[in-house]
Amino acid sequence: MIVSRKPSLGVFALFLFALTLGGCAQQMRQTSPDAAPAPASSPTQAIAAGDYARAAELYMQASSRESNPDRSRRLRFEAGLAAAQAGNVSMAQQILDSFTPSSLQRLDRGRYELARREISIASLPPSQALDRLPPPSSGTAPEIAERVWEKRAQLHFEQNNLIAGIGALVQRGVWLIDDQMLRGNDNTIYDKALDAISLGQGPQSPAARDADQTTIGWLALADIGQRRWSSRNERDRALRDWEQRFAQHPATRAVLEDRFNYRPATSPAQREPGQQAFGEAPRPQNDSVALALPLTGKFENAAKAIRDGFMFAYENDDTASSRPMIYDTNTMSATDLQRRAESDRVGVLVGPLDKPKVAEMSRLNSRIPTVGLNYSDSPDARPGFYQFALAPEDEAREVARHAADEGHRGALALVPSGGWGSRVFDAFREAFEQRGGQLVNYATYEPSEPDHRDPIQAVLRNRSGADFIFVAGQPDQARLIRSQLRYYRARNLPMFTTSHAYTGTVNAGDDIDLNGVGFADMPWVIGQGNFLETRRTEAEQRYGTTAKHYKRLFAMGMDAWRLTDRIAAQGLSGGDVFEGMSGVLKVNPDGTIRRYLAWAVFRNGEPQLVEMPSMSDARNDTSSRDPWATR
Repeated sequence: MIVSRKPSLGVFALFLFALTLGGCAQQMRQTSPDAAPAPASSPTQAIAAGDYARAAELYMQASSRESNPDRSRRLRFEAGLAAAQAGNVSMAQQILDSFTPSSLQRLDRGRYELARREISIASLPPSQALDRLPPPSSGTAPEIAERVWEKRAQLHFEQNNLIAGIGALVQRGVWLIDDQMLRGNDNTIYDKALDAISLGQGPQSPAARDADQTTIGWLALADIGQRRWSSRNERDRALRDWEQRFAQHPATRAVLEDRFNYRPATSPAQREPGQQAFGEAPRPQNDSVALALPLTGKFENAAKAIRDGFMFAYENDDTASSRPMIYDTNTMSATDLQRRAESDRVGVLVGPLDKPKVAEMSRLNSRIPTVGLNYSDSPDARPGFYQFALAPEDEAREVARHAADEGHRGALALVPSGGWGSRVFDAFREAFEQRGGQLVNYATYEPSEPDHRDPIQAVLRNRSGADFIFVAGQPDQARLIRSQLRYYRARNLPMFTTSHAYTGTVNAGDDIDLNGVGFADMPWVIGQGNFLETRRTEAEQRYGTTAKHYKRLFAMGMDAWRLTDRIAAQGLSGGDVFEGMSGVLKVNPDGTIRRYLAWAVFRNGEPQLVEMPSMSDARNDTSSRDPWATR
């Protein structure tokens, strides 16, 4: 019998040998011994095993024994974080309520905010909790990123979505530094992969269609682990084939030896999360370009606006050569798209648009430079894969930067409940604090409610030291909130917001309530001058509805061509800055593209340009785009 853990010597080894000679054939999953394992004796050991309740208990015991007040307080803080991760809301709240966030160091403040987020989602259904716990990406402190991914994995498992949970743990492994925790994470993944196989969720199953290659590798290994083999040699041949297919897979770290008594020929790739090897990026093999968008289906309107903007920019580029190929990706997988591009010998691929396919494309082994039109959740992407999106986080950071530049130091914030509001709030808070500002108070509102008096009164209740309010919302919500702020005696409190508060079309009658409100938006939408005005008129005459009613997506398409042209001419490197229609564009170290925006203020119900985005500001800005960034 072939077993899945490294056997010990003695009677058991002889027994195993006899069974192997007899041809018994099943690779078995390691079963737990009859006696329960001894509880962890240290908090770090408990955390490595994923037992945060035990870790919280041990931290509290250590805190009570510690004579040094600072050390005791530190241990108590760690107990509160562990309790939040364990879902012990009452214990976590009781402990963390004794800490003032402003008194904490930056990393601990980030960990504290995450714990508070965990407390707030503890009673929610897993789907809603996932929506309010955004994935980390570049710039995140590893101590925070790994915990976010672990919590997301737990929530996926609660939904019985095993493959998504495994994928989250795979991402957690990217951020783990401690070897013991890495091995514990790997073992958890393998056990969950065995569970998935037992439920028919194998590497070729529909459930694994959008899984990344590392997750597919775990499922394929678990499939080997549960099969019946006639001999050890037959099984080892299957493992060698697996290792060739999934070279440098995390399972080569310890799982192959521990579970299969098999020594791998490779070891896991060592990568720094959030850093792309620009020097290793492939160059286009020719001047052909393909644009891949879901031109049918639920994203049809957005896709067509991006396509039209892309083609408009191409048609106005005197140096452009062959006409771009257009793919409809509605029914294509990421693998299908790559194969099509390779078959057509594409030089630069632009797309896809939907997030899961962008994530999968980022991990495929391809020599085609690619611009994904969304952000994946993973901090790692192959060299030559870039990600460009109209991220609301970029706009929130612009609001924070503008507020700080104007001398504001204390902020209130009012954002919609849900994942979108959480992402925008986190980006604003982090960017404002990076510039020396302080978040005084914040509240969330329900977008579907016709009256926001309760959250407005709540956020104004503690406003000492606040000299402006950041509001995120759609036009109707922003207008209502501005009116109610006046009613509740906050008329003189400056209000800043994102482009989402402006429809993009001048409507003085409706927007009169937004008078005095400052907001960030694209040069294409609020910029002035003969060049922009001529181009906008030309675009509307040529493309009609998409250019007029989907201005921001149209501009995104134009800048997607700009990126394509830049890649073809000289490639992209971290820190590159250049002008675009959706903003000044900057290449982040992880290959994502950040936008820096124009600033405008509503006067007499119409937006009035204050300033255009600055190339020098973009070059000098070292802040991150990540909502959990603390470094």
